[in-house]
Amino acid sequence: MKKHIYRLLFIVPILLSSCSEDRLDLIPEVGDVYDGNLKNEDQMAQVVQGIYPKLGSGSNFGADILIQGELLSDNIFVSNAAGDIAYVNTAAFAWHSGNSPFGQYRGLYEVVQQANLVLNDTNVPINDNVLSLKGEAKIARALAMFYLVQGFSPNPTSGVNQEYGIPIKNDIYDPQKTVGRSTIDEVYDFIIRDLTEGIEGMANSSRQDKIYLSATAGKYLLSKVYLTRGKSGDYQKSIDLVDDILKSSSNFSMIEASGLVNYFTSKEISLLENQPETIFEISQTSISNLGINTHPGQYYTFNASKRRLMMRTSLYNTMNSTKDVRLSLFQTAQAPTVDDPKGVWLKKVPQSTSEGANTANVKVFRMTELLFIKMEALAKLGRKSEALTLLNEFALTRKSSVYKGDDIITDILTEKQKEFIGEGLRFYDLKRNNLPIVKTSNCNGNICEVSANDKLFVFPIPIGELDRAPEVKQYPGW
Repeated sequence: MKKHIYRLLFIVPILLSSCSEDRLDLIPEVGDVYDGNLKNEDQMAQVVQGIYPKLGSGSNFGADILIQGELLSDNIFVSNAAGDIAYVNTAAFAWHSGNSPFGQYRGLYEVVQQANLVLNDTNVPINDNVLSLKGEAKIARALAMFYLVQGFSPNPTSGVNQEYGIPIKNDIYDPQKTVGRSTIDEVYDFIIRDLTEGIEGMANSSRQDKIYLSATAGKYLLSKVYLTRGKSGDYQKSIDLVDDILKSSSNFSMIEASGLVNYFTSKEISLLENQPETIFEISQTSISNLGINTHPGQYYTFNASKRRLMMRTSLYNTMNSTKDVRLSLFQTAQAPTVDDPKGVWLKKVPQSTSEGANTANVKVFRMTELLFIKMEALAKLGRKSEALTLLNEFALTRKSSVYKGDDIITDILTEKQKEFIGEGLRFYDLKRNNLPIVKTSNCNGNICEVSANDKLFVFPIPIGELDRAPEVKQYPGW
């Protein structure tokens, strides 16, 4: 058993840069030898460790989820100078269930399946460490489920097709057992329960490195889940969680403007990784990394082999008008002339570090977003003046615009766009607020605007996944 689990955990990083779906055939191999329980605490720890290569795969948070969050918005476009078609169809909204680029449907359920090995175990005696490992697995499962429901279901506050949640899979993997969609309410209840219990389980965890999930990561996710679900009482719960994190989380603190350049662009690991600002990041080393074909730095960096992802100049010009301190994270030089208007390179996703190419950890969640979660929740509770005060206090630290608050949600999201461009949040911010996508230039196709109720806001489940699970119904329109 130990040999087979070891193969499951450590063969995955070698395959992270592969586009083949064959890597998922590892799961039945484990099923052949798995007897329903883990043998001991060490083995449970190994299985939890194996969650992270799955979370960090190219289809998940290593690349695609974060890049899609930019391309499916008004933030980033694919330069016409790109030498191949990678991400071109994604940016153009030129996809359907037969050519779905959303491999995270399978990839995130792999995370769920790995977590379920731990959460369904009844053999290993309970102690504080086992409770912490199970808590970590619950937070990981909730993270996967949250991004599945955000992508493959409509927004819970849209009032549209609320029966089209995602399948809830909380049993040990069985290729013969498939389940249909749950309602969106049921899915969010499941996620909230996992996060609540996971945070409690990890209360005494000694996890320090940001390449692992933590109780703080669980609280961050729960604050965002409440913000997204938007039921009565949810916005205040979101605010309370943010305040709790900001007051009591050791090893975590928000970054000052003066630290942004080193945080995002330094070649030195000690300045770039495991920083107080970071809540969670994907590990990349010289031995195990996403590689030249997948690491997001290869797509964002102006001189990398896969360079193509660029910021629209309109947002850059807005920031330039106030001499925003974040301008140092962008580069206008060497922009391809084939784009009209020319784009702007981002320096926030480095290609390499002092340890070599593709070794920069991929930042996923960071502390500064907590302020924006609180601002949005305050605004949605009608506490506009409090939200506006926080917004302008933050904008002042970045030498950004002064906001009047006439449309407070738009103002909050505009400043958030400036702060987090390139980090995969914009699509989900627009969707959560039932706002359209409006690409003012560089459309990468014929679709420049997407209305808030368009089916394009709900990803099609890849047809191969539907063939394997006939109970799962495709979202209407796909």
